[in-house]
Amino acid sequence: MPPLDVLIVDLNNFSRYPTLSVGTLTSVCRDAGMNVSVFSPLSVGVGGVVRERPETRFSLYTEKLNFFLAHSSIRSLRSARNWVGENLRSALSRHSRKVAATFDAELESTQPKIVLLSTYLMYRGLVETLAATCRDRGIPVLLGGPYFAQPDIITDWISIPGVTALAAGEVEAQLPIIVEHVIAGDDPTSIEGIVVADEGGTFRGSIARPFRELDSTPFPDFTDFPWERYPERIVPILTGRGCGWGVCTFCSDVTGTAGRSYRSRDPERVLEEIRHQHDTLGAKLFVFTDMKLNSNLEMWHALLENMQDVAPGSRWIGNVHVGGKGDSGLHAPEMKAAAAAGCVRLSTGLESGSQRILDLMKKGVRLDVISQFLQDSAAAGISNRTTMIHGYPGETAPDVLASAQFVEDHNEWIERVKVCIFTVSIGTTIDRQLRKEDALLTVKDAVPRRNADRDGDTPGRPTVAKIDYRTGETTSRAYRRATSAFLEKAHVVNR
Repeated sequence: MPPLDVLIVDLNNFSRYPTLSVGTLTSVCRDAGMNVSVFSPLSVGVGGVVRERPETRFSLYTEKLNFFLAHSSIRSLRSARNWVGENLRSALSRHSRKVAATFDAELESTQPKIVLLSTYLMYRGLVETLAATCRDRGIPVLLGGPYFAQPDIITDWISIPGVTALAAGEVEAQLPIIVEHVIAGDDPTSIEGIVVADEGGTFRGSIARPFRELDSTPFPDFTDFPWERYPERIVPILTGRGCGWGVCTFCSDVTGTAGRSYRSRDPERVLEEIRHQHDTLGAKLFVFTDMKLNSNLEMWHALLENMQDVAPGSRWIGNVHVGGKGDSGLHAPEMKAAAAAGCVRLSTGLESGSQRILDLMKKGVRLDVISQFLQDSAAAGISNRTTMIHGYPGETAPDVLASAQFVEDHNEWIERVKVCIFTVSIGTTIDRQLRKEDALLTVKDAVPRRNADRDGDTPGRPTVAKIDYRTGETTSRAYRRATSAFLEKAHVVNR
């Protein structure tokens, strides 16, 4: 039997480095003897999502307008803001016609037996176009992505014409047999984690349980990515899936495909992978894509002790959680060791400068502890990046002012702070809590069972699994003034 020809489409387009999951799919298929091609929009000149735009003199005014519109009591203003955001979100959305035309040419060139399409929920329209193209050519499509572990999302996406089956959960270990079933026209739902649309408009199949044998798959293969179009040769590494803390009420990462429970890899296997990517690709820049790199302290210390041995001269960045139960491994000695091991940036979710709000969020962190971490990390020469959430349920003007004060007090130790407008992610703890309370929810991308908005917004598809949230507090004069002060302090840091 000749090798099966597989085309993997990467719509998870980051602007700085390849997509880890696509590299894994590529290596799994090749390890099974399949001929694999990778299609990335970046290869045709379409850039990815720009995560941090340079701050200018006028950025503050734009940021204030964005926040005030988000919390406006006028529905038309909120809708206009959302429309602008959707259309400016990424180059991939703006250049969908170019991507679709190039994809059609790719199908003509490679003649695949199946297309594996990996996507974020924000690219629904483009997915519909690509799936229709495959349908017209008689090519089956297996759809997957990081958020297809939620039944409401699956129900909506599996109905896209041209999508043959959808991977719900982590299925990489079974991918070769799944591909064979789909190509042969057999029912793939006998395999855990594969769903298909039934005649009733819902799905038939199952959601795969969290995959635990993380070291059983081959190392990700990034050789097909258009390296010449990336600003630098940065390679993603994952040491574990899920989060060792995993109880923050607002976090959607732990409801996604790979985040549903914490599982760690073997430190020796991770170090072997880093050495492999260093030797194969000449990589000296690495990004650890773990939700929290210090979830497993054995892993964390193994990196600090061995990183320069396996990848001499390398530099790396990652995300950490400051706090939780027990030792977080982020004290001054570890920060110095991390810097010596090549760490140049650590990002953490500060979320609020109000201890009351942090406790409501179940962050498991004390402000004095995170303050010490920021000082120790900066003293070691590591860049500190942090995120903060604005508009969390129960937040008042004094809480916002506390966040502004914290940012100002720690200006010299924080290089960048990203302030995010709070939205409810489907499936999170706060989503369930708010459903039981008399909170005002504005449905932006509603799921079918949530088909009524309290102030008249028309529900849409669950394209981004988000629901806008606002209360009367966010429209008060005191809250607006506090918000203005908060954004000003963050702007000073980011400039």
